[in-house]
Amino acid sequence: MKEGFPNDNQILELFCNGSESALEAVSKKYGAAMLRLAKSILSDEQDAEECVNDAYLSAWQAVPAAKPSNLKAYLLQSVRNAALERLRSSRAKKRGGGVAVSSFEELEECIPDSRREEPGDNEKLRLQLESFLAGLSAEKRAIFLGRFWFSYSVTEIAWKTGKSEKYISNQLYNLKRKLRKHLDRKEG
Repeated sequence: MKEGFPNDNQILELFCNGSESALEAVSKKYGAAMLRLAKSILSDEQDAEECVNDAYLSAWQAVPAAKPSNLKAYLLQSVRNAALERLRSSRAKKRGGGVAVSSFEELEECIPDSRREEPGDNEKLRLQLESFLAGLSAEKRAIFLGRFWFSYSVTEIAWKTGKSEKYISNQLYNLKRKLRKHLDRKEG
C-alpha cells in the first residue's frame, strides 16, 4: 500500500457512497500507472490522458455494481480497453498503425483460425491463456506480458529485463510457438 493513500476497500466504499473523493483517491493512487499504460499503447499524451479520463468515468459508473476484487487490475483493464479502442478507431481513420497494433497482430497469429471465428469463446480463450502463462517462468511471463499486454517494444523489454534485443526477440518467437501449440492442444 502506498503511504498516505486509502486502501482499495476504502476507495470502493467511497465509490459505493457516491463520493467524488473516490476519483481523487484513484487518481492519486493509480493515475500514473494508468497514464503510463495508455501512453505505451497510444504514444500520444493527449489521447492517453483522454483514455484515463474515460476509465475514471467508466469506474464511476460501474464500480459500485461491479465491486471488483482487484481495483488496480480493474482500472488498468479499463484504461487498456479505452486505449485499444481509440487506437483501432484512429487506425481505421488513417490506416496507420504502431507498436501496439503490431504486437496484437503478432499474438493473433498464435490463435487458431477456428478460435477467432467463435465470438462466444472468449472466456475459454482467457482461461487457456492464463493456463499458458502459469506454466511459464517469471522471466518468460514478464517478456510475454511486456509485449502483448503492456505493448512494450522489444527494445523496451530488453532494457527493462537487462537482456539483449536478440535474446528478447528469440524468446518472443519461442513463446508464440509454444502458445500456438498450447492452444492447438486445448482445441482438440
